[in-house]
Amino acid sequence: MKNVKTNLQHFAFFAATTLTLTACGNESTTATTEGTTDMATEGQEQDTAMMTGGQIGGMMGHMHQNMQEMRSMRAQMTGDPDYDFALLMARHHQGGIRMADEEIANGTDSKLKEIAQRVKQSNQEEIQQLQTFTSKHTPTKADTATTMRMMHPMNRMMQQMHQQDMSGMNTDQNFAAMMVHHHQMGNEIAKEFLKTGKTQEMKQLAQKTIDQQTKEINELETWQQQNK
Repeated sequence: MKNVKTNLQHFAFFAATTLTLTACGNESTTATTEGTTDMATEGQEQDTAMMTGGQIGGMMGHMHQNMQEMRSMRAQMTGDPDYDFALLMARHHQGGIRMADEEIANGTDSKLKEIAQRVKQSNQEEIQQLQTFTSKHTPTKADTATTMRMMHPMNRMMQQMHQQDMSGMNTDQNFAAMMVHHHQMGNEIAKEFLKTGKTQEMKQLAQKTIDQQTKEINELETWQQQNK
């Protein structure tokens, strides 16, 4: 457990250092280069921080994996807000499914296992909708600076996530804590998309995601208050 706590301290130090360096360099970069460079630099620092104390497992590990997967999608961004949102949200939902599967397999609380089942089902359904959209929608090539902003909440969520002391938590407590962060990040991505989204289909799906995940965040936070 001490190793896990050490991992988080190392990670928080590197994340804070990255944010400081990024802030200093912003003044001399263009909008497009700024978004891409910041994400790439931060990703490298986060990977380094993880390796200093060994691989992080459990729900925290699933969050790291999901963020790395989403960060790796920079090269796939087209500048088309609807297409890029569909790609990004489908990958985000895959991380939610992995956390839900772990809670279903190893959790003991009936309420959280029910929430996990619901998360898994809704995410699978939305992934299918998102993938169907990308298969039929021809993206309009544009400046990716706008759509890259959908990735920015990951940096803030990562910071907040590592301010929590996860030591001593069981699977249920880990699931509740990490799924709150996961849903908050998804909501921020969807809200950023709604500023520039074009198609009614994706805008409706983004709002549906926000509504559903906000409801689940409230349920999870209520459970946390009752099970401190």
